[in-house]
Amino acid sequence: MVTRSWSGKTFYLLVRDAIIIAVQNLDLCNTKVLVPNFSCHSITDAFHVCGCEVEYYKMNADLTANVDALMLQIDNIRPSILFTCPLFGFDTLANLRPLYKEIQYKGVKIIEDVTHSILGIKPYIEADRVVCSLRKWLEIPDGGFVWGVKDLDKEAFYQTTSEHKAIVSNFIKASKGKLKYFETQDDSLKSSFLPIYYKNNELFDDCNQIYRMSTFSYELLMQANLVANATIRNSNYRYLLQNINNQLIEVIQTELKEGTAPLYMQVYVKDGRRADLQKILMVERIYCPIIWPTPDEVLKSCPIGDIVSYNNMLSLVIDQRYDLEDMKRLTKIINHFN
Repeated sequence: MVTRSWSGKTFYLLVRDAIIIAVQNLDLCNTKVLVPNFSCHSITDAFHVCGCEVEYYKMNADLTANVDALMLQIDNIRPSILFTCPLFGFDTLANLRPLYKEIQYKGVKIIEDVTHSILGIKPYIEADRVVCSLRKWLEIPDGGFVWGVKDLDKEAFYQTTSEHKAIVSNFIKASKGKLKYFETQDDSLKSSFLPIYYKNNELFDDCNQIYRMSTFSYELLMQANLVANATIRNSNYRYLLQNINNQLIEVIQTELKEGTAPLYMQVYVKDGRRADLQKILMVERIYCPIIWPTPDEVLKSCPIGDIVSYNNMLSLVIDQRYDLEDMKRLTKIINHFN
């Protein structure tokens, strides 16, 4: 596993903020940017805030970039920024990263989002700027960073920006309710804490200024045993990989290296049965999310054949909150799904 140093990074409320700062620091607002067609709306929102025109490049079924199509697209539309992201803890940029220098030689700046790979893949410095969200890995209300920015006075930034105190206080309140729910299994408690989480999502979407990462989240980050978390994720993933046996389930990443720290296990659920499996898992109190629902902008901009597989993708949970018994139970449910 990779040991992380947090020096040289500037911490923000959201990765969206980090992207905005990266674009501004590159002096590339109001330019054209290429983004993977498998992305969440917060990525494109950040570029839109900067006045950028967003176009999408095609991903393969294994979530690697379609390099030949991408290089042709770069030559045809001449973007100023290429946005890349190794997905779900695996180095899905392995076929693209060797071309970074060639792409940069064409005058394209590269912003790499290491959110999914921050615990497992060695940090790469070939990108012009690096951004990350930390909320996917830890139980924290906010937190993201940007690395590689030039001429940014970090001390002045922290002195002149504020925390989003409502988001932090809402998170603490909701977390207490969720903990009580898991302790008691009392479904009636959901109505007390879920609306608070939903409210925080609205607050994130409505943020129209840059905030710094909260002291609460930063302190939790400094205390976190990230190596232990990564080890548990790898072990849980390996168990599922060795034991899931169902013709309706296709695991996307089947090669797991010792140092890999997966975010989720991504699977394709065949025959349009994703919603059925997700509902069965929810009944068993296993909550496997869809990452990501396809943004409307992608649906409007991309050929349906390029994105149809995303409608069959489900994220199986394997993080540090789950142990071997949880993985055995998850495997049993999946193997009996028909």
